[in-house]
Amino acid sequence: MHDEFDLIIGVTALANEMILVSDNTKDFRHLKELKLENWMVRS
Repeated sequence: MHDEFDLIIGVTALANEMILVSDNTKDFRHLKELKLENWMVRS
């Protein structure tokens, strides 16, 4: 199940043609058209 707040954040970014920057990429993978970047990539 997806967190409702993550869904709101994701669809808001989609609707406004924005890039979402988050370390929590797994909760947004179901939004196929979402442009998602993780600036906290850990080695």
